Amino acid sequence: MNKTGNLIMKALYFALVLLLSSVSANAGDWEHLFQNPKYQAVKISPDGKHLAVAMDSDGKRALIFIERKTMKMVGATKLPGKNEVGSYYWANNERVVIEINQSQPWSEQLGFYGELFAVNFDGSASELIYGYRNVDRDLGHRLKKKKKIDGWAEIIDMLPDDEKHILISSTPWGSTISGLHKLNIYNGKTKKLVIGAPVPYATYITDEHGEVKALTGINDQDRVAVYVRKGDEWQQLPTEKHGSKFRALVVDNSGENLFVLDNFKQDKTGLFKLNLQSGEMTPIISDDKGDITRVKLTSDEKNIYSVGTYNGFPNYYLINPELTESQVFKQLVATFPDQSIDITSRTENGDIYIVRVSSDIEAGRFFIYDHANNKLSSLFKYYPEIDAKQLAYTDPFEFTSSDGLTISGYITQAKKQIKGEIPPLVVLVHGGPHARDYWRYSEKVQYLALNGYSVLQVNFRGSTGYGASFEAAGFKNWGTLIQQDIYEAYQWAISAGLAAKDKACIMGASFGGYSAIQSAIKYPKSYRCAIAYAGVYDLNLMLDEGNIKNLRFGKSYLNKTLGSDDVFRATMSPVHHVENIEIPLMIAHGEQDTQVPFEHAVRLRASLDKANKPYTWYKFSTETHGFYNPENQTKYMKDVLNFLNQNML
Repeated sequence: MNKTGNLIMKALYFALVLLLSSVSANAGDWEHLFQNPKYQAVKISPDGKHLAVAMDSDGKRALIFIERKTMKMVGATKLPGKNEVGSYYWANNERVVIEINQSQPWSEQLGFYGELFAVNFDGSASELIYGYRNVDRDLGHRLKKKKKIDGWAEIIDMLPDDEKHILISSTPWGSTISGLHKLNIYNGKTKKLVIGAPVPYATYITDEHGEVKALTGINDQDRVAVYVRKGDEWQQLPTEKHGSKFRALVVDNSGENLFVLDNFKQDKTGLFKLNLQSGEMTPIISDDKGDITRVKLTSDEKNIYSVGTYNGFPNYYLINPELTESQVFKQLVATFPDQSIDITSRTENGDIYIVRVSSDIEAGRFFIYDHANNKLSSLFKYYPEIDAKQLAYTDPFEFTSSDGLTISGYITQAKKQIKGEIPPLVVLVHGGPHARDYWRYSEKVQYLALNGYSVLQVNFRGSTGYGASFEAAGFKNWGTLIQQDIYEAYQWAISAGLAAKDKACIMGASFGGYSAIQSAIKYPKSYRCAIAYAGVYDLNLMLDEGNIKNLRFGKSYLNKTLGSDDVFRATMSPVHHVENIEIPLMIAHGEQDTQVPFEHAVRLRASLDKANKPYTWYKFSTETHGFYNPENQTKYMKDVLNFLNQNML
């Protein structure tokens, strides 16, 4: 290891010692909730001798390597400049492949741009093995300069039987069609395979030998296309033989069947088995209340040991109970009831497991499980200084809407309350809108609850996870029935004694920001205030600006969800109806937002000014679609709290 590497290792070792010796801090004003997690991922090497731990180092994600038996650090890597460690994978017992995350000079947001980096556990032999940049200039002089690749890599298979290579897809810049390559993890040399994708945005599926068996993609009509490899050709599976939610998982041990999630001939997404020769789909498990969405793959990603749903709390179904991983998972679920369990990695022989446990009051905690000796030991926490006992619990709820739909969501009651009074409520609307809220840790929810506000999260019609028809019920209803569901959820909370009339503020980001303003228009006397970040305010602008329109299927998606008529979209666009607003507004937006461009906020502000409507205005010059700088997030939430206190107390 060179001098620079030694300095990095010493700095990270000092940080590790400090973190291991830290204790829970006094809550204070809870601003520390928005700090980067100290520990973010842990994976064990195939031989079980070393741990690769992703951790925060001076605001950047670095990777340290620890000898398991002594828990002493033996190596580290921290990328220079605006580069950080992203997802990472043990390729063999000595070498780890890392996806490079980077931010641009004008933006706080980290992104993966298809570059791969590799390093040995002792910090040696660091190498950019796939990338488009000048290595000497951008990633440090200790790396060898090599030919640039103007493409985007995605890891397809770690090829555990091949010590020197992994399988990647490579998509040339300016294209959406990828090809397959074998990549040498030591010198970055690639070998192109005579297999290319017949459809854009392809996801490849390999068998236990690393052979490509199937792929899925998205066509220009925003529909899933499924292809099966037969000989040297791709054959498309007829659309009538699969549903609209097809997601390929793994090929079974026989190599003849593909496990998939799909809604084939049913409303809810379930687990199916697709015969690769006949194209026949066989149902395995479905749930009447919601989609099967939680899939637990074995560490080699070649088998399934569990699937589950999020019908309120996490629910699990064990698959392949003969697998050791399935048996271990069953033990872990019994050990940590009412929590989310993830096996992040295991040794090749299955004797040692790394486990992540999380919940509504625990962002993440890592354990090491010695299966041979049935011993569970604590390793690290995301936030060592936060005591879970100080935080507020989140509980699921459901009610029947006025038009007969079952609407679900989550309520977090204020931790700080005045005796005999119902706490004020923040209706926190999720983005998407074709996404959903989950039962899990949220620093935003905790911050509000710890400062005296209950938080209501609604999975309104249009949310995912409750079947295709429930999701489709939100199409073309962004500004109408979706807002009605949110309003009726607030009324449910009042009737349940969890909220008070005229004592709620509506808040959200992205579609949630849209909902905050649209609900202020549609229900002008129901909420005390509205807070919107990165909101969509002119639906027609989405067809002209933003990154959705740039997708090959972008226009089809927007027409499906918003309708194809400009006049209709305008009726649901807040910029055209601000005269109905009667409550204080707080509007914030990142100037570098490419998903919902800053122009949306500019147009809303112009409409408000024209109508002489008051508002509080914030812009963040380096933020994009969300907050990626903890200092900006902290400042924003402090201002949110001040705004709430001014208008709710």
